[in-house]
Amino acid sequence: MIRTSKGFTIVELLIVIVVIGVLAAITIVAFENARTRASNSQTTSAMKEYIKAFYTYGVENGSYPNTSGCLGSNYPAPNNRCLSQSGASECFGMGASNSNTINDALKPYMGGKLPQMSMQQAPCGATGYAGGYASFNSTNGTMGTWMVLRGDQACPTMSPNVTSVSKVYSGDATLCRYILASVS
Repeated sequence: MIRTSKGFTIVELLIVIVVIGVLAAITIVAFENARTRASNSQTTSAMKEYIKAFYTYGVENGSYPNTSGCLGSNYPAPNNRCLSQSGASECFGMGASNSNTINDALKPYMGGKLPQMSMQQAPCGATGYAGGYASFNSTNGTMGTWMVLRGDQACPTMSPNVTSVSKVYSGDATLCRYILASVS
């Protein structure tokens, strides 16, 4: 009597499960990388718009807005802070609270609507970093802007009006700093 099997062996089933697991892992990694690139692109695009608005404001008013604060809104709870989300400054030495003053000054130069920075958290130590920040330097009349990107990224070119670009990478966060030329 010949016996015929009509099922899969345990080895065949295990091989199929391993192959499915490997394909799932590859897909998840690719998706996460695409999401990080998209969030970094959103932050970069928003910062370009802010830098254009700062320069236009400066040319029309003879100076940049004499204030500092987070660029945009909707920073994550519970602190509603840009850059350092926890209030600690373990990696970059900075973090700021949301400020409407700087955003309100720029709205007329951005068609009444502010571009949104990505709220993607870029980890550095126990602190998550996100978004963008700007500060006026009354000593030399320049405007400094900062943005956080996830991963070890190059700081993209923003505008011919940017006189200085610097990068700091720590943990899994890149902090890009742009200094706009004085307009006075």
